[in-house]
Amino acid sequence: MTTRTIRVELPSHRTVTLRAEREILPRTADLPFTGARKLFASGDVVILDKELAVDVDSLALGDFHALRAIAVRLGWLHEKTIEIQCINCEHTLIVAPCESFALGPFEEGALSDAELDVTLPVGTPHPVPSLFSTRASAEAASTITFRALTLGEARPLHAALARSQVRVTKALVRAMGIEAIGRERSPERIADLLRDCSDRAFHAITRLFLMTHYPPRLFAMARCPECGARNDVDAPYEREFGFEDEGPESGSDARSNEKESFVSFDDFALRAEALYAELVPEEARRELTFLVEGGTPACDDGGDPLLGSYVPPHPGDDMNPSRLGEITVFYRTFRATWESDEGFDWTGELGETIEHEFEHHIGFLRGDDPKDDEERDQIDAEAVRIHGRRTLMRRDVAAFGYDVWDFWRRTWFFWILALIAAAALTWSRN
Repeated sequence: MTTRTIRVELPSHRTVTLRAEREILPRTADLPFTGARKLFASGDVVILDKELAVDVDSLALGDFHALRAIAVRLGWLHEKTIEIQCINCEHTLIVAPCESFALGPFEEGALSDAELDVTLPVGTPHPVPSLFSTRASAEAASTITFRALTLGEARPLHAALARSQVRVTKALVRAMGIEAIGRERSPERIADLLRDCSDRAFHAITRLFLMTHYPPRLFAMARCPECGARNDVDAPYEREFGFEDEGPESGSDARSNEKESFVSFDDFALRAEALYAELVPEEARRELTFLVEGGTPACDDGGDPLLGSYVPPHPGDDMNPSRLGEITVFYRTFRATWESDEGFDWTGELGETIEHEFEHHIGFLRGDDPKDDEERDQIDAEAVRIHGRRTLMRRDVAAFGYDVWDFWRRTWFFWILALIAAAALTWSRN
């Protein structure tokens, strides 16, 4: 009998051990909450806290959701694939999110990132849009307060969501952990308010619910095979409510320009060329080629689409002709950023991007490019945040071992010949 054991930190900072006493055929996650709960409640996988068994229903709801992702990652649960479009080149990707979920920080007990490991605090009022009908008071529509939830307390919500129609009742209010809307604390009255509110207000409330029980770390990265872009997807993907941004009134801080049109490529190129002539000295422009790219943007080593790039000059050799250094700005990245962020000053950012890439050229000419070093350090630091330091170190060691083995596999015959020749030379001298 094979025992598989893993010790993990959970979002609440509780550390538990997961132990599977036998090989487990992956359970279906078609009903994500029920399937995961049965996995742990059945005893197939035991949750231990200091060697004491933990009732899965007693877990904080956020901890349970993390365990859902971990269980899929370890092959104990089966997750349906999803289809997404690459954010950069629009190539269609088929993704099983939790299969590429970063397990390292959970194993290392490193859930202390100021952004990735923070959820909305419970017991604190959070603003919601004033989109209730006239029957609801303005005061009642102003804030919502959630309390902490266990999986057992949330089970009526999961049961309700499995039905074709969801009825908003006081039981559902309790199962969502809604403590108050404005000054109203009666679950029955809160249910009345939710039935009466607009769709946008309800979406804002469900968004806050998700932000309370799913830390941002619960995501996975899918790299596009066509352009290398990093595409982040929720892991686990199936959640109680959709996390769509409902626009300016959804309660999100970031507002978008999706309903407006960005400048045309021609107008963007004219502005970029004017800024390039203004910001880069004429003598330097003789050593550079300036490009405005309207196609798929290049990505950095971390998979983020670039606003701009710099390629050093090449003196030429037998294989490649000489060429000038190149500064490129990518129209589609500027457009995508502007569409997602109403406050994005694209002209100001365009000027800063050109100046930034020109600094790379100056650094290259000096033989020292601190900007490049800084960017690579930032990419490395982001990788550590997401994957965990020890996990990346193990990968580096494994890659080194593979390189050594691959080198030996390709050259072993010549080494043996060399040893035979050395032995023969030694024998002849003796």
